[in-house]
Amino acid sequence: IAVMIAMVQHNLKKLLSYHAISQVGYMVLGIATMTPVGIAGGVFHMLNHAIYKCCLFLCGGAVEQATGTPELDKLGGLGKKMSITFTACLIAALSISGIPPLNGFVSKWMVYQGVIQMGTSGAGGAAKLWPIWLTCAIFGSALTLASFVKLIHSIFLSRLPDGLKDVKEVPLVQTFPMVVLASLCVFFGVFYHVPLKYFIYPALNIEPGTAIFGT
Repeated sequence: IAVMIAMVQHNLKKLLSYHAISQVGYMVLGIATMTPVGIAGGVFHMLNHAIYKCCLFLCGGAVEQATGTPELDKLGGLGKKMSITFTACLIAALSISGIPPLNGFVSKWMVYQGVIQMGTSGAGGAAKLWPIWLTCAIFGSALTLASFVKLIHSIFLSRLPDGLKDVKEVPLVQTFPMVVLASLCVFFGVFYHVPLKYFIYPALNIEPGTAIFGT
């Protein structure tokens, strides 16, 4: 529901806030599967969410500081004016949408696997509804992607308003954290075994050999 509300928002901060709510659903769903890969995926998604959502809020704050407004209808064409912010925001947006090879894809994929394993384990009750849970999770990711396509286009790719022609990139002290967080989105996506092996699995007492991509 939260992702549907986010899609109709025209305020940057409100849109990001509703997406924060929607992502909690993946964390809860993964843990609720009561499968090793699902639980690890839910916890991994908590870590990933902290990374890409912080990056998105930093990008949003930079845009508001540079332009003086968080309203999407009053923004546009900032891709060339704020190229670092644009790149970081794009990576974080793709990550929260579950696009490979970024970290959000890995944790969501683990949650999907957990749902399937829960349903095929023969458990009764809510486990029998696993096709519904899986469909809702995938549909939520599709809506998230659609929402962030709208955000990226509205802020960075549409026509530059006349009042924003003098906008400049924010200082290094603000762009540096964005770059670090965006880089982590890529690193934890490509080298997902690092946080899983050294942080997630030990914390949950799960064997590192738990399958993720069929291995």
